Amino acid sequence: MSTAPCPLKELHFGHLDAAQEALEQPQLLLDGFYDYREAAYGIDGQTVWLLLGPKGSGKSAVIEHLRLRWDLRHDRFLTVWQLGGFPVNDVTNIGTGQSAGGSRAQAAWEFLLLLRVVESLAQDQSLDAPPSFWRMVKGLRQGGLLVGDWLAKVSRWSSSTVKFDVKVIGAEGVVDHTTITPLEVSAFLRQELRKCRTAHRHVVALDGLDTFFFEAEDEWTSLAGLMQALQAVNREMVTYGTPVSVVAAVRSDIFDMLPGPEMNKLKPHAVHLDWHAYGIGGDNHLWKLLTKKAAVERPKVTNLVAQYLNTTVSIGPHRELTTFLLDNTRLLPRDVVALMSYLQREYKGSRSVPEENARRAVQLYAEEYFIGEVFDNLAGVLPAGKARGLAAFKDALRTTPSRFFTFQFMCEELAGDLEPNEIKALLRQMFETGGIGVRNGQNTDFVYRKVSGAGFTVRYQFVLQDALTRAWNRPWY
Repeated sequence: MSTAPCPLKELHFGHLDAAQEALEQPQLLLDGFYDYREAAYGIDGQTVWLLLGPKGSGKSAVIEHLRLRWDLRHDRFLTVWQLGGFPVNDVTNIGTGQSAGGSRAQAAWEFLLLLRVVESLAQDQSLDAPPSFWRMVKGLRQGGLLVGDWLAKVSRWSSSTVKFDVKVIGAEGVVDHTTITPLEVSAFLRQELRKCRTAHRHVVALDGLDTFFFEAEDEWTSLAGLMQALQAVNREMVTYGTPVSVVAAVRSDIFDMLPGPEMNKLKPHAVHLDWHAYGIGGDNHLWKLLTKKAAVERPKVTNLVAQYLNTTVSIGPHRELTTFLLDNTRLLPRDVVALMSYLQREYKGSRSVPEENARRAVQLYAEEYFIGEVFDNLAGVLPAGKARGLAAFKDALRTTPSRFFTFQFMCEELAGDLEPNEIKALLRQMFETGGIGVRNGQNTDFVYRKVSGAGFTVRYQFVLQDALTRAWNRPWY
């Protein structure tokens, strides 16, 4: 085994949460950022509007990297709009001036997104805009439409017919009535945005949607409307020749289920942060990501696999340490960063990690991190009054006869605690977040590494992810 440049314990691989990393160790998101699939590059070049990937895949890291990098420049503006906790479903009820449904949801989101675009451009001191634009900005600020997080406003707008005084948008003398609907406000905003010119780059980034389950019909309608609004506003900005775009970070499983004929048109402008693309061994780009972060403070770290993880092992079917480690993750940056922290606790030397230390690290990671991470994703799937049923579901999973089990087994175990449709919803969420896979014949599909290309179904056997199997000491067969 080769000698590494420093003890493994001295390396910094980042935080589980990108916002926390940006706050505490911003250099890891600046100099240590690995631009997988050139997501950040595409956003900068106004070709990427959508970041797709499961929770923990690095979508927020892309946005935080750009925010930190652009904070150092005078010609870049990035506004992060955190939608976690935002009344997304209320947006569908905003009285825009047209009938209810998907088109109204799209119109409502366009109204909100255009306001964010105006807010960003108004910060640009080099903006070439007519006096009418600045009158509009002044009116919007005085009316409270360019400040705050709009939580109370959206709730209020969704509970009554919305009309704005024309003075709020500086449209006196432009329209022939005293009040104006959100749909008319949007038309006026577009009219003024067409006149704006700047050489500076502006991005409005929408994050925080991973916290939603999108179970209610209004939430699905709202998110579909948001995607359609994203497409419309970005196309308009390109048509105007304005270097402004709106970018959204969305869970890939949610995006794939959205209704509407326009979703596929967003695909050419999307980057999918699926880390399975380069295999599950030493060539996976997750190791490049960790190497880049470690090299920020230890430049002699040039290849994490060659310098620390090139051990030959004999653990079940695994002969390479990297394969063993990744098989206990969901091929997500968050999981791998967590696993490396346990590896650092168990091995503090300067050579390739010994097999025994790796075994202990993976066991602790599975018990202390992975179980909690997977079960956290079940919060909100069932109504609040079903806490006892959720606990019974967890117990049934922990005590399966082996890592393989069936829907019928779960229904029999949980009879009297949960209904079959509730069990199915929980299993679907476990599948969508990588806690279980579906075994169809010789193929086993996990959401992060699909072999047959199939999705969730209760017709075949389920299989626990490797880390859950280890944590609960379930028989492998």
